[in-house]
Amino acid sequence: MSECEREAARLPMPPMELRQLVGPTEDVAYDNASGERIWGDLVYGPLEPGAAYRRVFDFGCGCGRQARQLLLQKEPPGVYVGVDISRKMIEWCQQHLGRENVTFHYHDVWQPNYAPDNTRRLTLPIRQHGSDFTLINAHSVFTHLLECQTRFYLEEMRAMLAERALLRTTWFFFNRDWFPPLAPHQHCVFLDDQIPTQAVYYDWGFFVDLMHEMGFRILDAWWARTSGYQSLIWLGWGEGFEDNPAVTPPDTVLGFGYSRARHVGTGPYGSELKTTSPQEHDPAAT
Repeated sequence: MSECEREAARLPMPPMELRQLVGPTEDVAYDNASGERIWGDLVYGPLEPGAAYRRVFDFGCGCGRQARQLLLQKEPPGVYVGVDISRKMIEWCQQHLGRENVTFHYHDVWQPNYAPDNTRRLTLPIRQHGSDFTLINAHSVFTHLLECQTRFYLEEMRAMLAERALLRTTWFFFNRDWFPPLAPHQHCVFLDDQIPTQAVYYDWGFFVDLMHEMGFRILDAWWARTSGYQSLIWLGWGEGFEDNPAVTPPDTVLGFGYSRARHVGTGPYGSELKTTSPQEHDPAAT
């Protein structure tokens, strides 16, 4: 039995009831049989292969899916800190995955879908959980945060990063050209008026500006394969990182590519409506 296999045998799989709350339920989604670095070598900017895995902060760690995969690497992180708003998931991770250099912390912030019993507040500091992190992972986090929350947590993360570091983040994006009624200060669209954080879509142009405002560089993108789903964006922090000009949204991002909005006029509502006859609508009409 290899060392990876022995370590896997020591690390239990999260129970199905917890897996069903975070998405993937198959064992393979929680495993790392090869022991390889789960996101590759992450050779961005000045970083040496694998250097980003030295100290990992996992914001929204859930029931430990990616924590378990990281711990099964041949070279696991020297320090791993996981934070989540689910007390039940954190308690399971503490009991089954925690160790001296692997810690988990409950984040008591309210979210109507995932943490309805938490204290009713939108934000809470996280920087007390450590600093000098070389990699912050925020998978399926900003997809459920309002703009004010996003700004708050990005500020917190900046204070926690090493001199040179990476952020692994996922987002829902759209092209605001498709939403001309949006005022200049409005950058998000929502699916549910009762629970807007069920899914929060960010205007791509606003996202780019916000990242630059915060001092981050956009290094890479693993775009959604399913139209309208979340995309993964790699961000760099510190000297030696530059924006990647090749990072432009494809047609799986709402409003880009083949679905680009048409501009048919000007004015407060885009154009004056043109009345058409049935013949103009239906070439077969007589």
